[in-house]
Amino acid sequence: GRIVGCSDPEETLVILVSDHGAKATTHRFQVARVLEEAGLLVFRQTEEGRRAVDWSRTKAIQQRSCYIYVNLKGRDPQGIVDPEDYEKVQEEIIHALYNYTDPETGKKPIALALKKQDARIIGLYGDRIGDVVYAITPDFGGQHGPHLPTARFGLGDLRGLFVMSGPGVKKGEILKRTVHLEDVVPTICYLAELPVPEHAEGAILYQALEDPNLKLNEMKKLRKNYERLQSAFEKEQALEHTYNV
Repeated sequence: GRIVGCSDPEETLVILVSDHGAKATTHRFQVARVLEEAGLLVFRQTEEGRRAVDWSRTKAIQQRSCYIYVNLKGRDPQGIVDPEDYEKVQEEIIHALYNYTDPETGKKPIALALKKQDARIIGLYGDRIGDVVYAITPDFGGQHGPHLPTARFGLGDLRGLFVMSGPGVKKGEILKRTVHLEDVVPTICYLAELPVPEHAEGAILYQALEDPNLKLNEMKKLRKNYERLQSAFEKEQALEHTYNV
C-alpha cells in the first residue's frame, strides 16, 4: 500500500496476481494405491525390507502432482509396455482412476482423467506432460494440488487473485471472462508498450481496458497525420515546380 501511495496513478500500472488460491486440507488420496490395486504398479521388497518399484512388472507410475506415465519401451530406461499397447494402457489407467472408491469416505476422488493427446482441451501439451493427466475433487487433497482450477471446499477457493489498476484500465470492473495466469504478461506488455515474449501463450485482457482499440486508434491517427503531411509535401513540391517553370 505504501508503494502504491507513492506512485502516480496516471502513470503507474499496478497488478496483484497469484498463481493459485487455497482450500482446507481434506482426505488424503494416493494415486499409487489405485495403480497398485489395478496391477499397473508393482512393488518389491528390498534387502532392507523396504518397498521399491519393480520396474520389470510396472506398467504405469505417478510422477509430479497430476501426471501418470506409462512405462514405455524405447522411451523409458526400464520400459516394458510395447508402443502398440500404449493407448490400451492409457485406457486401463483412466478406467482404474474413475472406478476407484475411497474406502474411508465411500466417495470417488477423481474429477477428471484425460489421455495426453486429449489434454490440449485444458491447455496441457508437449513432451514433458504425463501420458495421463488427472484432477481430484475438492473432497480430497491438500491446500492446493491436482485439483481443477475451480475447486472449492468450505471457505477455500483455488482460484487465484487478479487485481489491476492504472492508466487505460477500467475502474470497479469485475471481469466475467476467465483470467488465465498466462494472460498477465501479454496484458502488461500491451499496456506498457513492451514487446511480448515469443513463447507467450496468453491473450490480452481487452475486457479490462477502457478502450480496447486504443492502440489501433492511435495508429489510425498517425497514419492520417502522415497522409496529410505527405499530401502537403506533394502540393508544395508541385507549387515549387510550377514556380520554377
